[in-house]
Amino acid sequence: MKRLACSAVLAVAVFAVMAPTASAARDRTPPSVPTNVRIVSVTEDSITIAWNASKDNSGRIHAYVAGGIYHPGNSTTKTFNWLVPNWPMTFRVSAIDPSGNESALSAPVSGRTAPDLTPPTAPANLRLTGSTPSSVSLAWDRATDRWSFAYHLFVDGVEAAGTGGLSHRLRHLAPGSTHTFTVRARDHAGNTGPASNAVTFTLPASADVTPPTAPGNLTATDVRDFCGGVDLRWIASTDDTDPPSAIEYEVYRNGALFTLTAPGNAFAGLYAPDGTSTWTVVAVDRAGNSSAASNAATLTVVADPNLC
Repeated sequence: MKRLACSAVLAVAVFAVMAPTASAARDRTPPSVPTNVRIVSVTEDSITIAWNASKDNSGRIHAYVAGGIYHPGNSTTKTFNWLVPNWPMTFRVSAIDPSGNESALSAPVSGRTAPDLTPPTAPANLRLTGSTPSSVSLAWDRATDRWSFAYHLFVDGVEAAGTGGLSHRLRHLAPGSTHTFTVRARDHAGNTGPASNAVTFTLPASADVTPPTAPGNLTATDVRDFCGGVDLRWIASTDDTDPPSAIEYEVYRNGALFTLTAPGNAFAGLYAPDGTSTWTVVAVDRAGNSSAASNAATLTVVADPNLC
């Protein structure tokens, strides 16, 4: 019994030595708020900010949250990359100490990336790839630019069309006429690059001045795919010179040109914006003669952007 009593006393004594006399108080004091947040440099695709370091009773800042992104506590500058030109942004910074306490947010600073002032390069190797008495088909090699751009075609120095591709067909030119064609690239900031090489061409002559007959019995059918799908069909036009396989059709929506069919196609499958549209069709022969418009066909479709 004496041995058991001694053991119990010894255990209590050891526990008393091992147990802390008082629990350590957790640090609940946040760092000071970062001050003088400022923009120190900008490029077309980046903004760099800086700020004055925060202070903490621990003597150390664990991290900053700059513009919503964690940043090492031993640095007071941060660069935000992968932006686009002339893009506005607002930044605030907070500090976090080793115990996880976060300061209030700094005063905001706003700025924007630098504007894009650099034009694209010139498209190269502009060339003729086909012609009819009233049209020419052109192709060219790609221009370059840091940002997105489109191509603009010029006929005798006057802008005539635009496209995002590397080819285009210019229509409704006068048979037998001579024109000089160039193409330029223009980026979405409005910078226009230098002109391509020029191509001068005389279109084949044609004595055809009679337009095709008007397309007949135009119908518009909703394909009910909830994406605005429309099926347009009509009776093919006839022409005194060209076969039906050479006649192309201009499809108009609410009076504006919407699309163009391949020659010989008396139908069009297309997607329309949500709501009501009125469609008409015009036939055009190889000499560029345009028929009277077809009857009008009005149709209301559903185009749900969440499904398509």
